[in-house]
Amino acid sequence: MIKIVTAAQMREIDRRAIGETGVPGSTLMENAGLAVVKTIRDRIPDLRKVRVNIFAGKGNNGGDGFVTARHLLNMGAEPTVFLATHKDEVKGDAKLNLDAFAAMGGRVKEFTSEKHIHNFKLKFMHTTVVVDALFGTGLTSAVTGFFTEILDVMNGQGKLKVAVDIPSGVNADSGVIPGAHFTADVTVTFGLPKIGLVTYPARAAAGELVIADISIPRKVLEESPFAALLPEIADIKRMLPKRAMDGHKGTFGHLLIGAGSTGMGGAAALCSLAALRMGTGLVTAALPSGLVGPFETGVMEVIARPLAQTESGSIASDAADIFIQAAGAMQAVILGPGLSTHPSTAAFAKRAVAEIEAPMVVDADGLNCLGHGADIIKNRTAPTVITPHPGEMARLTGAGVDEIQSDRIGAALALAGQSGAVVVLKGAGTVIATPDGKAYVNPTGNHGLACAGTGDVLAGMIGGLLAQGVNAENAAVAGVYLHGLAADIFAKEHGDPRGLIASDLIKLLPDVFGRL
Repeated sequence: MIKIVTAAQMREIDRRAIGETGVPGSTLMENAGLAVVKTIRDRIPDLRKVRVNIFAGKGNNGGDGFVTARHLLNMGAEPTVFLATHKDEVKGDAKLNLDAFAAMGGRVKEFTSEKHIHNFKLKFMHTTVVVDALFGTGLTSAVTGFFTEILDVMNGQGKLKVAVDIPSGVNADSGVIPGAHFTADVTVTFGLPKIGLVTYPARAAAGELVIADISIPRKVLEESPFAALLPEIADIKRMLPKRAMDGHKGTFGHLLIGAGSTGMGGAAALCSLAALRMGTGLVTAALPSGLVGPFETGVMEVIARPLAQTESGSIASDAADIFIQAAGAMQAVILGPGLSTHPSTAAFAKRAVAEIEAPMVVDADGLNCLGHGADIIKNRTAPTVITPHPGEMARLTGAGVDEIQSDRIGAALALAGQSGAVVVLKGAGTVIATPDGKAYVNPTGNHGLACAGTGDVLAGMIGGLLAQGVNAENAAVAGVYLHGLAADIFAKEHGDPRGLIASDLIKLLPDVFGRL
């Protein structure tokens, strides 16, 4: 797992590295600049005569840029530092490196007025690399004044755009972009990634993320507090259940799914097949009676169980007793895909959530049926995973969608603490939060997942892991990661994630396990 930190947590890590272990701040700055140079060289191996424009502020982020400029000059590149302040305002380690660059013959241009934009226009036209070393992680409000024009100039030039630590204009603690910002092809961040580099919309502005080791002592990193975790593929492998060579279908769990309504039988099918593809031994789909015939014909591997239905073709409240009784023999239950929010169906869902004692995934209309139903979930004795998208979370909590999206980690943690459930807040950079205050940000997936049915597949994947005995936290983290990995495999195979449909994810799950 990779720790994800706030700007303040990273500053404290730097302070401890310098103050407690004696690593000089100048060493950290030197290594940061070298990491930026390496990132550029990995993409442009021959830097001779390559024009690089480095836009720098007066702080340590600018100092990292000055180190970068110094080493690029030694490699035969043609770096120019555009200093967005007056030279006498640069202090400390940053000043030492600015002076060293200038003493080597490096070009330093103060860039503090609109006149400078006009004066340097020709130089901007012939740039290959742009390095953003303006603000770093300390920015918490929208960029204003002349700095907005500087960012516009930076974004309008160069074939390779590199951000130092974090793109300027991005909020490091939330991933919100309050105004003008730098859009990078690659961001080189130091020590540990910041929240704003792994959550959207800022994640898109960061481009490719490179996490650079700048010699912060491992002990300091290991002991440091953090905001969330970024799972890696090795972590996911450890979360998956062991498969006994002499196992049979009973060994690998029986999953019950309450799903479907007229017009939404596909949700039940996608959820069921995804659970089977995750290695679940048996899957029973409990459906409105009118769906059972076509379901059995189209989804032959899944056991179909008919339930009493409403006049509109959804599961009726009268079916609650038989569904709850069936759940008693199951290792896990999923409730929600395609369920509808008919009042009778809502009554069925509330009873099922309240009375079933098996581990459960509550998804989609299962959540919508609960309304402001966190108390129902909290009173459950068995592990529970809930999988809202921002709109469903808004209905469940009463918060606005914009409020949720402005702090996805905080919103997910708050609901997990309130409900006692593992929360999977879906969306770009899905957040998984646990009742004990742990959060994960998922690194896999792409915009191909923004289509109907992919949430039903995800619910089936998580439920399938629960049925095989995986705990709720690991089932949620692994299910989300592998769901996104399937989408990434599709994008790599086809060159673009467009064209992905939910059933493609199910077909790709054997390839996903092959990657592991």
